[in-house]
This record gives sequence, C-alpha cells and structure tokens, in this order.
Amino acid sequence: MAWAAGAIVILGSLLFLAGGRAHPSIGAAAGASADEFFRTFAEKVHHTDGWHAMHMLILVGPLCWALAAPALLEVLRPHARTLTSAARSALLLSGALWAVAFVLDGFGAPVYAEAMAGAGSSGVMTSFQANAVMMSRLGLVSWVAGGLGMAILAGSLLARQARTWYQIVVGVSGVVIGAWPLLAALEGEYSGGPFISRFWLPNAIAVALWYIALAGCVFRRR
Repeated sequence: MAWAAGAIVILGSLLFLAGGRAHPSIGAAAGASADEFFRTFAEKVHHTDGWHAMHMLILVGPLCWALAAPALLEVLRPHARTLTSAARSALLLSGALWAVAFVLDGFGAPVYAEAMAGAGSSGVMTSFQANAVMMSRLGLVSWVAGGLGMAILAGSLLARQARTWYQIVVGVSGVVIGAWPLLAALEGEYSGGPFISRFWLPNAIAVALWYIALAGCVFRRR
C-alpha cells in the first residue's frame, strides 16, 4: 500500500513537471495593457501544439498528490490522524479546484482563441478574458489550499516520534515551500494570478520535487 501510494505521488510529480515544461511562458511582459496581454495570450494558445495534452499532464499532478500523499503520512505517522485528515481535506479541495481551472485553460481557452483568430469580435475577447480570469482565480485558491495541505504534511514529519535527519529536512523544506503561496497571495505577488508571477516556475518545480522527496521517506523507511 505504501509503495503504491509513493509510486502515485512520484508519477504525479513527473507528469506535472512534463506538462509544465511543455507549456509556453506566460508573463506580465506579454502586454503593457490588459487587452494586449490577453491578445498575446490568445495567440499563444492558438499556435501552441499539444495544448490539450500538456494541460492534462499539469492537471493530473495535484490530483495524484491529493489522493496518495495523505496515505504516506498514515504510514509515517499512524497516530497523527487529525493532521492527516486536515491535510487530506486541503489537498482534495486543491485538487478539485485545480481540475476545474485547468479544464478551463486547457479546453475552454482554445475554443475562444480559435474564434478570436477567425472573427476577432469584442464579445469573443471578453469571453476569453473571463475564462482566463476564472482559471487564474480558481488556480490561486487551489495553489494556496494545496500549499497549506503540504505544510501540514511536512509539519507532521517533524514530530519527535521516529523522525530521521531525512524526514527533518523534508519536513522543514515542506513547511517553507507550502507556506509560500499563502504569503505570496497576502503580499500581492499573485494579484495578477499565480501563473504570471516571476516566482511561479521555481515554486512549482520545488513543490513537485518535494512530493518526490516525501515518497522517499516511505522508501527509506522500508
């Protein structure tokens, strides 16, 4: 059971990283005004091959983490049921919102982008913007909730019972990485959305690698 959960967590991280690597960069520099930014974004969506596939890969990662990571905590800290329950709730909320956000971005955005390329009407542009804003806001709430769930998982590793130097490193790093999305949101770093933040890429990579390290806690224990 523990090995299977660890394998699911690692697979989710690898798929998440593969999808993110294929995704074109979308930054605030894409346009000086909102209209210019969204038109540039729509052109990238329209001309990027494999848009659906890469978003499915990005979508699957947090779902794997939500399903399997709490099971790892149950093995490592079988008596920390309250923390496990809290982490599972936060991660399930994160995974559900993440799925909706990336369905909007992966499958809704191309429909509007294609219509804009053909007609370019203001109504289609407004719909594309609304889709992007909903995706961004849902993604923000999901990323913050996922960070909190991750921090809870990491904090549980720091309990005195049977902790090792490896678990201490994973625990401390997980608390720091997991707390970052909430701090960034409160400081306004994510005011335009987490995905155009200058810190989005390193934070996303750090989260994926941390879950691989979490699975390593179980493999090392075995």
